[in-house]
Amino acid sequence: MQPITLTWPGGSHPFRLRLGELRALQSARKAGPEEIYLRFHSGRWEADDLVQVIRWGLVGGGMAPDVAATLVTPLIDLHPLVQFKLTAQAVLAHALFQVEDDQVGEDKGATETPQENGASPNSTVAAP
Repeated sequence: MQPITLTWPGGSHPFRLRLGELRALQSARKAGPEEIYLRFHSGRWEADDLVQVIRWGLVGGGMAPDVAATLVTPLIDLHPLVQFKLTAQAVLAHALFQVEDDQVGEDKGATETPQENGASPNSTVAAP
């Protein structure tokens, strides 16, 4: 999985949650990634959910763990929490749902050309 670059209160950085980062996140929050993701959507999240998702996402994106830890925490006091929530949601969504093979501009789906009369390729009846 390639990192996703996001702009957040700490700047513009690559984020990625691979297995190692997911394990560290689970250990820190005593919850799996989907549970944390659902907490964001249900309004039942905690401040440390935000901090830990962003921290481990930065580590997965290539930042040293000690730098990531010292970058995230002080920023929480300086900016609205919703800015961190949106970033954390995007990082988790990327880890949970991103499909590597679905590239923008890549043709997918039907390969048959529609009939000129509007009928489906397997039909002999013209569309209305």
